[in-house]
Amino acid sequence: MAGAVLGIVVVGAALWSPWALAFVAALVVYLGQDELYRMAAMREGVRPMGTLAGCVGVALVAESVLEHSPVVLLTLLLFIPLLFAVELRRGGQKPLENMAITTFGLLYTAVPMALMMMVGFVGKEWEPARVLAIIFIVWINDIFAYLVGCSIGKHKMCPSISPKKSWEGFFGGIVFAVGFAMAAGYMMEGNVYAWGGLGAVVALAGVAGDLVESMIKREFDVKDSGNLIPGHGGVLDRFDALLMAMPFAYIYMTMFGL
Repeated sequence: MAGAVLGIVVVGAALWSPWALAFVAALVVYLGQDELYRMAAMREGVRPMGTLAGCVGVALVAESVLEHSPVVLLTLLLFIPLLFAVELRRGGQKPLENMAITTFGLLYTAVPMALMMMVGFVGKEWEPARVLAIIFIVWINDIFAYLVGCSIGKHKMCPSISPKKSWEGFFGGIVFAVGFAMAAGYMMEGNVYAWGGLGAVVALAGVAGDLVESMIKREFDVKDSGNLIPGHGGVLDRFDALLMAMPFAYIYMTMFGL
């Protein structure tokens, strides 16, 4: 139920306006960073700069709506001296670790969400179908990888990180993701084969995102990144695939003019 409600919120926001989706994206950034930094803070002496990173992340999302260009990512350059200044003033026990995890949180959550907003703009026009196509590719890959894996999955894909994933589920998810992407390209009167390639890229990156988040949770010895979403864990548990897929989707769509 919670997953369905979340899906309706995301789709509704994208169809309503770019600022509505940007609000959802900003929440994902802020809450996702909070989960990551809470996990990291379980280690003695580690104190990520969550407030600073959260403000910069939300600003990046807002900038991406106002200026639909990757140039807005240069805002990150302003973050570096602020990061040093704050850490020098705090005098933390593990300054390098604090700065590294803080920067990672920003790159892991804010950059993908900013790029997601940029994907939705062609010139100055907001085209939610482009963003929703990527989101649906990620969801379809997840759903059918699970269904195929549960049905015929026998060969473990990465047992040390994610014991439930199988190669059968992996390929099953990609096949359906590519099929949906080609159908989406046809409906949007685009190059069907280029869209099929996009489906493969997004699906592969999404699987990598899931594995990366599992690796992070194993690093901090936790089952879920949080408990905000009933039945789904935290924000990172729900958006891990999309966070990894979106940068690859943006690059691919830019290269092939989709």
